[in-house]
This record gives sequence, structure tokens and C-alpha cells, in this order.
Amino acid sequence: MNKIVAAPIADMNRYNARMAESVISKASFLDKVFANLIVDYGCADGTVLDFIERAFPGSRRLVGYDNDPEMIAKARARNPNSEIIYTSDWSVVQDEVAKERALGHKSCLLLNSVLHEVHSYLTPDETEKTFDEIWGRAGVVFDYIAIRDMMVRKSASRASDQIHATRVRQLFDQKRLEEWEAQWGSIDENWSLTHLMLTYRYADNWKRELKENYLPIPFEDFVASIPKNYMPTYKDHFTLPYLRHQVHEDFGIDLAEPTHVQLILKNVG
Repeated sequence: MNKIVAAPIADMNRYNARMAESVISKASFLDKVFANLIVDYGCADGTVLDFIERAFPGSRRLVGYDNDPEMIAKARARNPNSEIIYTSDWSVVQDEVAKERALGHKSCLLLNSVLHEVHSYLTPDETEKTFDEIWGRAGVVFDYIAIRDMMVRKSASRASDQIHATRVRQLFDQKRLEEWEAQWGSIDENWSLTHLMLTYRYADNWKRELKENYLPIPFEDFVASIPKNYMPTYKDHFTLPYLRHQVHEDFGIDLAEPTHVQLILKNVG
């Protein structure tokens, strides 16, 4: 999911490397869905599917879908002997789901860090098309949808802990902080400070990261938008341990705000 961007990715290898930092967390849905086919929507360079294939060989059929041909080429080049199907053609996804359904098998759509990019980069028409594909209004309905993305609750919009905000002002690069507050508002507001803590480490792609809204929709509003035929069967709202550790290492503060959500949705008809 990198076709429409506010600024180009300055270092594609570093971008993909940091996407891989949390690969175990991104694959943690596997024991929570009972599906033979996994479709990774916005698969990028195939890091997650490659991990699944190597860690659990033969356990699932795997399809990676991305609208960026460059990412698909990188994914295919990762392992020439892989049985993973990578494609930018949604009809290929439809065909693979239909094949599994004909055998009585279920399918799962995987959405790792996709939703916030949809809201950040796509036009309204493209956003509508994307959610038509996700929610089954574009020719294929998935039995499960596994979501892992960044979201905070509405309660995150409150005053920051002033010791935390002051410490960040003391230690963070002043030019980048000025750019951040011009874009997203004062870090004296907890939403902006939390958002910055999700972003600040990516200096090499700062121009792009500065424009990307990691937290475009509150958790409560997203849940209310889920079609009623999809029932939540698992939910966790948490802060990534390595992120919490890094923020403490860099600023000596505790990032206690839940920043990531994992949801498993089951189609109940």
C-alpha cells in the first residue's frame, strides 16, 4: 500500500526493514483464525507471508496483494522457490478464494498497518474501492478478517502529561519538532505527543512520515463502521513492548497510551 504518497520513500530498504520489526506480532493472528487461505492485503515486500511460510511450512495457502508493482516485484524476488502467490490483480485474489471455497475451505484477509494508510493516502473514490474489497462488496467475502493497526481511543485527545511533553521538547530535534507541531498541533496535547512517539524514530523518511497520519480514526469510530455480518472474536488494545522500551530509552518517559489494536472478525452471515 504505497502507490499514493505525500512524499516518496527515501530509503525503501529501511522502510521495509522497520515494517519487519514487529513481524511476530503481525503473524500472531494465526492461532485465532481457522482458515486454509491467508490473503495479505497491502503485503509490501512479503515480509509477513515469508515469515509464515518459513515458520509454518505447508500449513496455509498464502496470497499477497499490493497495488504497488514495485513491492510485488520485491516480494517475488525474496524467495524464488516460494509457493506464495503475489499479485496486484484483485481478480486473482477472487479466484483463489473461490478455489478454496469450492473445496469447503475458509479464507482470511490480513490487514497489517493498512487502514491508517488508506485514510492517509487514498482519494475518497480509492478509499471506497478499498473498503468494498475489504468488506466483501467487490466480489469476494472473507470468512475472517484479521486486523492489526495503530489506533487510539477518543480519550487520547486530552492534555499531555506536562513532564513528558517538556522532556520531549528538551531532547528532540527542535527543527523536526517545529515541523511536527505545525502539521499536527502542540505536543502539549496527548494525541499529538502519542502520534509523535510512533513516528520520531524514522528520520530517514521524515518528510513522508511527517505527513502520514498514523491515527486517522479513533478505535470507537472504526468499530462502529464494521459491517454487522462481521462479529469480533478477539480484541487486544496495547502498546508495542519494543516501542514502549525505545521511548523510555530515548526520553525516559513511559508511553502508556494503547497505540495498537488487534481485531479478529468472523463472518457470521
